[in-house]
Amino acid sequence: MPSYYGWYPLKKRVFPMTELVLVIDAGTTGVRSMFFDKSGTVVAKTYAEFESLFPHPSWVEQRSESWWEKAVLTIQQSIRQGNISPEHVVGISVTNQRETVVPIDGNGKPLRNAIVWQDRRTIPQCDWIRKQIPPSQVYTLTGLTVDPYFTAPKLLWIREHEKNVFDATDRFLLVHDYLIYRLSGQFITDYSNASRTLLMDVRSGAWSDKMLDALDIPGEKLPKPVESGSLVGELTDDAARATGLRPGTPIVAGGGDQQCAALGVGVVREGMIKSTTGTGTFLLAHSKTVRLDPAMRVLCSRHVVSDAFVVEASMFTTGSALRWFRNNLGSEEMAIANERSADPYDVMTEEANRIAPGSEGVILIPHFAGAGAPNWNPHARGVFAGLALGHTRAHLIRAILEGVSYEIRTNVEVMRELGLPSKEVRVTGGAARSKVWMQIQADILRTPVIRTKMEEATAVGAAILAFKGIGVFKSVVKASEEMVDTLPPLNPRAETLDVYKRGFETFKALYAAVAKIRWTED
Repeated sequence: MPSYYGWYPLKKRVFPMTELVLVIDAGTTGVRSMFFDKSGTVVAKTYAEFESLFPHPSWVEQRSESWWEKAVLTIQQSIRQGNISPEHVVGISVTNQRETVVPIDGNGKPLRNAIVWQDRRTIPQCDWIRKQIPPSQVYTLTGLTVDPYFTAPKLLWIREHEKNVFDATDRFLLVHDYLIYRLSGQFITDYSNASRTLLMDVRSGAWSDKMLDALDIPGEKLPKPVESGSLVGELTDDAARATGLRPGTPIVAGGGDQQCAALGVGVVREGMIKSTTGTGTFLLAHSKTVRLDPAMRVLCSRHVVSDAFVVEASMFTTGSALRWFRNNLGSEEMAIANERSADPYDVMTEEANRIAPGSEGVILIPHFAGAGAPNWNPHARGVFAGLALGHTRAHLIRAILEGVSYEIRTNVEVMRELGLPSKEVRVTGGAARSKVWMQIQADILRTPVIRTKMEEATAVGAAILAFKGIGVFKSVVKASEEMVDTLPPLNPRAETLDVYKRGFETFKALYAAVAKIRWTED
């Protein structure tokens, strides 16, 4: 039994407020290291970007060594920033960009660059998967659709195009798994990340023999799945020297960024939904059981909460639609923001707030990069409709805020069909900073929208897992009650009910009218 059980008797030890956990948050563009106390207060944090590589159009790769290099750098910087003593750090956890994978050899050395979740090279491999096993069976087993987004097609691409690498691979590791390995020397993954590979039985939490056999992927090349928030090892001497932390510090399994964000805003019971809006929007509903959609419009994965699941909808262009306006039509707002030393998005949403709900008939279909859930239409495009000579750029801005909110409501309605009521929506991501936009969402969703005081919800979720793993809290539910601090809810306003009811019906009718149009030749 690992020695940390000896010097951390979990049921008896009382942790003073000065003891901290470290969270390594490895996102798509960089690594953030943060130290938390048990109240959820951030004692120190630093961030460093790493480079993505684009060997060919639609290919996206990263050096896995850069994840570790930036983790080490930001840990060292945070220790100095917070004047942190290694003796006060009682646990370490990791959260990560999901689906990205790197092959390593028996000595733990990467055999090639990691293939990132954004990479689209594996469309032929997805076509092959569909011939081996019907997509409906894949969905029933894994809760996922067959798409280049997920990990399994990436493994098949490596086997087909770089067979020597595939054969030499000892383990295929996700970002979380690789960092856990560099910290502890252990080969593990967690349920939430494993459930995004297209290889895990979503119900059992084990690798699916049926998927492995159908795709001819050896199970021994995969790390062991464990429950999020479980102790998995301790900090090695080499990792301690690199980071400046204490050898033997407990390492706790973390989770995927979206599931950790759901935990980090307190989505731990049915009736609660997490909505993260940055470039796109990720909507996760908490579920006690596996919930599958007969139409396969939404996905089902494991939560980082024990014995729980998330029903997930991914929307591709939500916040990026507002960024498109800023970059292409927002020169006036940019100038005003520069004059005030303000955020251009704040200026834009202020202008939108001067326009009446419903944008006086202007409506947006926000499919600037195809449609994600629930329509899954790669040929969809963005459409502004209802324009008249009296409309202004402010009407377009408000139409963007409302169109994104209508798209979110479309997915919330699917979740309601599946028996997942939405008593409240907890929001995170850059859009959550805008009270104007979040009030529009509350009005359109007809559901209270709740923001939290801590913006880095993903890291909060991983910190909760770390404190649970070392025994400070008996459960992540209890930990979330202690560590998640919410702002007053934004409640739906009665005076907007009729206008947004009509607007939502128009939104659905407009999409239905243009859905089959091929806007380009591709």
